[in-house]
Amino acid sequence: MRTNPVRDATRWVMKRARWVSLDRGALRRLARELAELEPDPWPREYHFVGEEELTLRYLLVLDALNFCFWPGKGRWHVDGPKGEVLDGYYALAYGLKRVAEDSPSFFAPEVLSHLAEEDLREALGDIPLLSVRVRIAREVGRALSRFGSARAFFDAENCPELVERVTAHIPSFRDACLYRGHWIPFYKRAQILCADIFGAFEGKGPGDLAGLDWLTAFADYKLPQLLRAHGVLVFDPALSERIDNRELITPGSDEEVEIRAATVQTVEFLVEELEELGRTAMAFQVDWALWNLSQGMELPFPYHRTLTVFY
Repeated sequence: MRTNPVRDATRWVMKRARWVSLDRGALRRLARELAELEPDPWPREYHFVGEEELTLRYLLVLDALNFCFWPGKGRWHVDGPKGEVLDGYYALAYGLKRVAEDSPSFFAPEVLSHLAEEDLREALGDIPLLSVRVRIAREVGRALSRFGSARAFFDAENCPELVERVTAHIPSFRDACLYRGHWIPFYKRAQILCADIFGAFEGKGPGDLAGLDWLTAFADYKLPQLLRAHGVLVFDPALSERIDNRELITPGSDEEVEIRAATVQTVEFLVEELEELGRTAMAFQVDWALWNLSQGMELPFPYHRTLTVFY
């Protein structure tokens, strides 16, 4: 199986990084903390899992729309299954789950291809970047229409093949940029789609994907925030000040690329450290553990603000 270009490119970035560095001592301490944790199961209570075709359509729409929940005056949220208030990713996952249960035709390719803003607003409320999300949902609909079904679209033997297909047919999944004249892919949402299919189907049927160890971390907002709080990621003081003041960090800037590259490479090192501690874990599993850890903590720093459709 070919090498993941995300792994190679982020390693190249970190050899030249100016704004972000790694503290290996803090990284080893975090690895020992992670080694004591039990693996978190895929959170089925917030996701739709049912008939295969509808589940695949749901997962593709979910991961297509899984980006940038922070713009706006108030935090967007939905009521959860236990009366709790959900925001961010879980609000999206559960909001779409309710749509799949109540109005499964919403996910039909011909409906998604011509989705109107009022339709998505009715489904999810005043989710940030509504018009952008409508455009991306239409991309998903057109891709599914070309293949005839979600099952045909997801008919891939391994993760590299599926990531290649998703990024080829749905433009908003092409998460890459230039850094010092070099092409740097991250493919956050395309890679997490592989992991979500594996989780939803428990490694069976469409979830029986080879190459799960090919996946890297899914570089987003929360992981670098958590890693900074643990002292693993060390930011240049000028960058720290900008983040703490909630200034926008330009997508594709050196600062933003280095934050994301450092996140991916930190998880690579954590996989190695955990192996030495007798705990075998793949990068996507370490990513899940870190993300879940971040959900239950009050972190001393805000996450970096980058307005993007990629995460």
